Amino acid sequence: MIPLKNNSRHILTLLVIGAFCLIPLSMSVCVAEESTSLSTTPFANVEIKDLRYDEVYGTGMVEGGSEVSIKVVLTNISKELDESTFGFQSELVGAIGSIGGEGLEEKALQSGSSYTLNHKKVVDEVVIIWSGEAPEVGKQETFTFLNVTQETTEGEYSVINVTKEVSSRVIYDVIIAVDNANKEIEKANEAIADAEEAGLNVADANKSLALAKEYLNNSQQLYNEGRSEEALVEAEKALDSAKEAEAKAGSAVGGRTLRNYAIIAVVVVIAIVAVVLLLQQRQRKRGVY
Repeated sequence: MIPLKNNSRHILTLLVIGAFCLIPLSMSVCVAEESTSLSTTPFANVEIKDLRYDEVYGTGMVEGGSEVSIKVVLTNISKELDESTFGFQSELVGAIGSIGGEGLEEKALQSGSSYTLNHKKVVDEVVIIWSGEAPEVGKQETFTFLNVTQETTEGEYSVINVTKEVSSRVIYDVIIAVDNANKEIEKANEAIADAEEAGLNVADANKSLALAKEYLNNSQQLYNEGRSEEALVEAEKALDSAKEAEAKAGSAVGGRTLRNYAIIAVVVVIAIVAVVLLLQQRQRKRGVY
């Protein structure tokens, strides 16, 4: 067995090693509104036969500047009326169209046009063709692609109203980036709150979080001004800063946890050594070597 005198030296050595282990540990402390309203008029059945436009990432939103075409067919035209007047409105750029059908004289249309339909002359159906260009936009906006009304002696009715969200790939990227930044900021807030509750220093994390909020505010302001490309840059900065804030808060908590584990480990080692020495002392007293 190891002599008691030597054991005392081992205990002292373990205590010194444990103290040095604690020193470095104690110092190292991130879609679209649209509507297509069909007829409320009782004098015809209305159906959209074709509606074409370029989509933004397949979201259903219309790519600004893309060509739009619409085909509307009216059937079962009421013969109870002699005639009715159709009105056409559109916010498409360069909107033009036509209306006609078997037994009818075809007429060219544009936004603000009207057309008087002789119901008695309709053989089968009335066809409306409409086209134009979706407006270029700096932020996501809703536009009326085609609104058709029907005025009769009974009153005015809606025939069809097509409204769509117009956007762009950059605008969509801004919206997604802002949403992701908001979620990451929320996560960073929670991480910082946990670290503060544990009594840790989160000054660096709070600085990164404040910067993230500033970038996000800049992004939203630029977006509202229609400066989508600049807004995207700021939104991406906000996302990165929010992730950085969360990481800094998590690092502080992790450092405290690691330090606590190290303290426990050293205490356990010392306790084990003390028990071993105590047992050796008892055995020595009993004359067991």
